[in-house]
Amino acid sequence: MIIVGVDDGFNRKIANQLDAKLIPLEIRRFPDGEVCPRILIKDDNDIKGETVIFTHRMRASSCRPNDYLTEILLTLLNLNEANPRRIILVAPYFVYARQDTAFRVGEPKSAKYVAKTLEWAGVDVIVTVSTHFHRMKTMSDFFTKAQGINVSGFTPLAKYVKNNYELHKPVIIAPDEEAKIWAEEFAKILGAKDYTALKKERDLDTGEIRTYVGELDVKGRDVIVVDDIVSTGGTMANAILEAVRRGARRVISCFVHPVLAPGALEKIMKAGVFEAIATDTLVWDKAKVTVTNEISKVLLSILQ
Repeated sequence: MIIVGVDDGFNRKIANQLDAKLIPLEIRRFPDGEVCPRILIKDDNDIKGETVIFTHRMRASSCRPNDYLTEILLTLLNLNEANPRRIILVAPYFVYARQDTAFRVGEPKSAKYVAKTLEWAGVDVIVTVSTHFHRMKTMSDFFTKAQGINVSGFTPLAKYVKNNYELHKPVIIAPDEEAKIWAEEFAKILGAKDYTALKKERDLDTGEIRTYVGELDVKGRDVIVVDDIVSTGGTMANAILEAVRRGARRVISCFVHPVLAPGALEKIMKAGVFEAIATDTLVWDKAKVTVTNEISKVLLSILQ
């Protein structure tokens, strides 16, 4: 068994936890934007007949999912040229997951197409973290040939908050109804009784949408706003503003995937958040929580 991936702390942790050799991946970019990922091996015999765990993360803030996907596909095809026993892909942030159906005539079912492309490129198993399902319910809805495993990124986030904060009557809030299941998961780990989701109300005259906490009283209490992805930061900032407006003692923002388009973090901080906490599913130097333990546990169960 070998690990293939960029030589960084994330991949070294996984390699150490699995007691596996890490073969570095070098990413070269040409002036026109083309990418050239190179596996730093002496020859194909380093990979032939081995179980290969290829782990790769996208960079936060750069918002270049197409480069990320291309790097994955080129590396998978390159690995297959060396005839490994099987390939396990660790892609913590599954790009194009939100477009899992055609909302309008002529649109692609991007999530399914990406899954099919990964299978075509030779993936046997894919491990992701808190992939945001909308209409699909499980990873098996994405994949037909490969085994898909979705690891929770909210578990290590909640454990981090529990171990690092003295919380006063905590309330866990999801920014919308779709994310309420994560607020519930978070609350169970913290041992908190109260969790809810923001509700949306449209002004019939102006068309303006306002978010509000409903009837739950947050005055003088610690509020934790949880979500899977923060991209532009608008949804998270609205939730923080509403909690602050309602008199929350302090507001902590917790999210799994720090995609963070330019200006997103500044928007969250300006909203009045006490601290923003994210995992290392993307390459971001301010990530406070690692998902490597959860990923390694799943990998060990696959390898048994």
